[in-house]
Amino acid sequence: MTTPAQSTGTTPHASDLATDAAGDRDAHAHQDQWLDEVSEPAQPIFDRATHRALMWFAGPARLMRRGYNFITTTPGKMTTMMVLLTVTIAAAGLSMANFSSARHERLDVLLSSTEPMNNAAHNLYTSLSLADTVASTTFVQAGDTPEISRQLYNDSIDRAAAAATQAVLGTDESDTHIRSLVGLIQRRLPVYTGMVEQARANHRSGNAVAVTYMTNASALMRDDILPAAGELFQLTSAKVATQERELTTPQWIPITGFLAAVGLLLVAQWWLWRLTRRRFNRGFLTGTALMLVALVWVVIANVLTWASGGQRFDTAAAPWEQLTNSQIAAQQARTAETLLLVNRQTPDSVSDEFTGMASAVNQALDSFTNAEHKEPRHQETVDSARAALAEWSVAHRLMVENLAAGNYDAAIYQATAVNPPEEIPTSAPAFSQLNNSLTQLIATTREVMRTYINDSLTVNRALGGAVGFLTIAAIFAIWVGIRPRLQEYL
Repeated sequence: MTTPAQSTGTTPHASDLATDAAGDRDAHAHQDQWLDEVSEPAQPIFDRATHRALMWFAGPARLMRRGYNFITTTPGKMTTMMVLLTVTIAAAGLSMANFSSARHERLDVLLSSTEPMNNAAHNLYTSLSLADTVASTTFVQAGDTPEISRQLYNDSIDRAAAAATQAVLGTDESDTHIRSLVGLIQRRLPVYTGMVEQARANHRSGNAVAVTYMTNASALMRDDILPAAGELFQLTSAKVATQERELTTPQWIPITGFLAAVGLLLVAQWWLWRLTRRRFNRGFLTGTALMLVALVWVVIANVLTWASGGQRFDTAAAPWEQLTNSQIAAQQARTAETLLLVNRQTPDSVSDEFTGMASAVNQALDSFTNAEHKEPRHQETVDSARAALAEWSVAHRLMVENLAAGNYDAAIYQATAVNPPEEIPTSAPAFSQLNNSLTQLIATTREVMRTYINDSLTVNRALGGAVGFLTIAAIFAIWVGIRPRLQEYL
């Protein structure tokens, strides 16, 4: 028989078993606690700055990877192709818009500034020459200067002064030589007019020194002032021709851009046909047609601009310069003719100068007659100039003969008589008719030149808006055309 004490010493109690189990669990929990703890390494591979940089680039890199994965798919390839087409077409249209805007602005400058500057230089040149011609011609006549001749002289000087100011207004910083020429003319012109007035005053008083004053004044005009005015006219004419030539050359960069856009559209349609087995895409066909229309429009506009503003302008500019130079030559021949009477010199050198002048005038009239812009109504002016030159040649020959024979009064009559008998031509009315005819022809030629520049400006103005509209319409058409193909993969 077992006693209670024995049973207590040999049989474990339930509470003791529970305590042992709890202790075992705590030991195991303590052993696995390190798995839940996060501690920094003693020597990390990257420092904080590098780690942040890597985290910053991780987002874009992830996006690039996703973008690349999308591009390798068929919808991605189509989208990439559409973006490339859009950029190409837009670049072609934008290039055309920029070139048209720049050309329009420069053509406007040419029409409103450079060409008027050239016309001012022309007016300065011819007005100075005419003033010298009138001054020397009236000096031959006895007594006071006729009121009509004095008024013509004063008007010529006034036009020359105004033209000199206008010629400077059209210059820019690079036209230093043009400004210096105008400054030279403006400084010498008062000296010339002062010498002419002194010559007239002494002539009215009967002083022989009047001849010296008039000869020196004319020498100043012919040796200093007129060469400067002639150079000014040549420089401004060359500037107009250079700008016109630059502004009428074909716009190769926009044309190349449109050719590239059309070629890329054709390649894209071929690729779509290979991919979808659909031969035609209406949107792409429409876009290609619009770009072809824009390309043809650009080419035609460039051809018209080159033809009207380039080739035709050159054909009009040649008679313009020849007529101007021949008019100056005629005025100087008239001055030399009258100075020959003033100084009572031998007529040999003057006759040679007159022959050269007559040849120059005939060549200028031939150039105008053969010009493309000549109209039947202009032929009457040309015939009037030729008839006046023929009468002047006869009168000049008679004057030289009388002067060589010592018949000074007859020579003066032959050079200055305004209303001679019909059968005996004189130099004064013949020169006046020739000068007026040349002035009319020069004005006609200038209007033709400005018309050609205006035509170029009009063509360029219409080009920019039309091509811009066609470009935007082409971009819209190709996106509408690709939409059904993209929807097949969505």
